Amino acid sequence: MNPRKQRFYIAAAALLAVIALVYSMVGSPVVLWHNHQLKTTLSALTDTSITLEQAVPFSWDEVYSFAPYTSLEEIKQTIGTDSYNLTESTSEGMVQLVFLDEGAVAAAVCDDPANLGYDVVLTGWEGNAAHLSYGENVSFNVTREDGVVRLEQAG
Repeated sequence: MNPRKQRFYIAAAALLAVIALVYSMVGSPVVLWHNHQLKTTLSALTDTSITLEQAVPFSWDEVYSFAPYTSLEEIKQTIGTDSYNLTESTSEGMVQLVFLDEGAVAAAVCDDPANLGYDVVLTGWEGNAAHLSYGENVSFNVTREDGVVRLEQAG
């Protein structure tokens, strides 16, 4: 084999290995981008009432919120898919949201509201999960306290 081709194939294989390693460590770059968009958009809200359809800046079909300490296995079973971006909440009061788009994880947030700059509170809990589907147009009251924007399901 030509030495140039051999070096090219070795470099390409190394690049693919690095990409696979990074993906396994941080998850999908699309999910990370959507998490960033969600943080930027929700933490800047000035409305007093809004729907998630209006507020969320990316395509989604369903959103789930999970109770603290819900196992990763239960989260995967509830949403019906797996993603490197899914994590378990490790304390009370954490925001844990999983947005799905056509069955795939579009965004997965699990952090303290003070770190995120927002909090989203869903109602209608069944077991360890609350769920909304796109198109339900559920209204959320929007308040701001100590630099955290809080969206609480009206109603």
